[in-house]
Amino acid sequence: MSGITDRPSPARTAQDVALAERLAALTGEALSGATAEVADQLRAHSAHIALFDRQAPVVAKLLSMCREAAERWQTGGYGHFSVARNLPAAPPAIASLLQSAIDGEDDAQLHELIAALCAASTENAQKLLAIGAGVHALLEAGPRRFPAIATTEPIDPRRLPDLRARLISAHQGKPAVNRLALALFENTGTLVPYLNSADDAARVLLAQENDRLAKARLYHVDEEMTEAAIRKAERGRKGPLAPHRVPAKRGFIAFGKPLVRTVSEGEERPADIVAVSWGPWAADFAHAPGHLRPTPVAGPRQPFWRWFGPDGVRHIEAVDGREKPTWWLTLWARPTHAVPGTPPLLADNETTIGATDTPGPMHIGTTDEIAHVVYACWDFITQEQVTKRPITQQRVQPRKPTDLRRDRRKGVEDNSAVHLVTLRGRRPQPAESAPAGAVPSGRTLDYRQVIAEYDRSHCMNPRLHRDDPARESHHHEEITVIEHVRGPDGAPLRPTRESRTVRQLTAETAAAADPE
Repeated sequence: MSGITDRPSPARTAQDVALAERLAALTGEALSGATAEVADQLRAHSAHIALFDRQAPVVAKLLSMCREAAERWQTGGYGHFSVARNLPAAPPAIASLLQSAIDGEDDAQLHELIAALCAASTENAQKLLAIGAGVHALLEAGPRRFPAIATTEPIDPRRLPDLRARLISAHQGKPAVNRLALALFENTGTLVPYLNSADDAARVLLAQENDRLAKARLYHVDEEMTEAAIRKAERGRKGPLAPHRVPAKRGFIAFGKPLVRTVSEGEERPADIVAVSWGPWAADFAHAPGHLRPTPVAGPRQPFWRWFGPDGVRHIEAVDGREKPTWWLTLWARPTHAVPGTPPLLADNETTIGATDTPGPMHIGTTDEIAHVVYACWDFITQEQVTKRPITQQRVQPRKPTDLRRDRRKGVEDNSAVHLVTLRGRRPQPAESAPAGAVPSGRTLDYRQVIAEYDRSHCMNPRLHRDDPARESHHHEEITVIEHVRGPDGAPLRPTRESRTVRQLTAETAAAADPE
């Protein structure tokens, strides 16, 4: 896959290259340790290049540096780099151009866009230079150094039971019905009951959401596990979901680092998703008042729900969820303005996923990306059920009896204990001093090496693996091998760029690998 340097327009000079490298170096210094002097130099340098009559070749060089850094990023096991997620404040046009550059798309068209953007105004050229240098700095630093920026604070795990109880209380009564009905009337819902009035549809949605919240098991995943789930989501899930890989029938998971969901141009700001709730769902009218009846429509079958998607409205026929369990996910964000009487969290969007469904390619910056991160958290939490290599550990924070009785009065049916989920082990830093000691005999390595995390297909019955290639009597589970250190204790830590890609061995690949 070629970079954008294949067809420079016009040809770059040594001065163009030096200017681009200097801008990238200044941005890296600002990222590692922001000072007033570095900030002034960065602004002055960006303005100087924007006024220069050869800013297009400088931008081309900078974007080719971004492409090379993106290739190193992927080699390091970090998956696909998203400009929209890591730089949500970037203008959509510039973010799209940068994404095309690091993804290695059509070079000729990119050069035309670069020239047009730089020729339009000096301000556009300066933005393109600054944001391009920022992308390069993020790629060089790695996801641990500079995660996606969220403007809200994460949920305190100690306050999670109180927050859940407040949400249940806020969803009861006429004001909650009016707020949701107004939102549905403005066509802001995605999956909506097909009823005669918006008020009735709001009552159904609120009753089902309160049922999920009241019986939800509470989880809190720390920042490190959230970042690991983002990386796994970017690598993509190879297999379908299954009920035993969902940690609880109903759950509420709070993230140690809010997830940034970008929005379309014209909206106020990106939405910071701080939590996601889930529970079983079926296209029926469970938990709805008895007087509600579906709206009759023409056709042989009666649709009970409607899905408002980008491709139009789709009617969903009645299903009870017994043959194919389906989970409803609600994304929760903090309100942008503190208004008395509003809930502590607002439902940002919703989606569903069915058992045996394999999640498709992740769409960066959308609800789909958040859902993939949730699936990755599910896989991490339940991995200890399918393999002897668990990668998470849980510490249960119980609820005091007096607080639990107060929760019961508000309608909570769960025990309100918070499951604090963290990753097992930590990656040692190069600056860490290893204890002195002789390396044990029999070891083939005399140094320690960091192995990047990767996913692999784990056979649940190795004895049948060769005799049952169609997997009629056994199945595989997708597991993650978290980043770890290989080598004896006490040995020096050696930097590495090693990455591992595990592919399933088939008859075709085995024949191709056989030299005979």
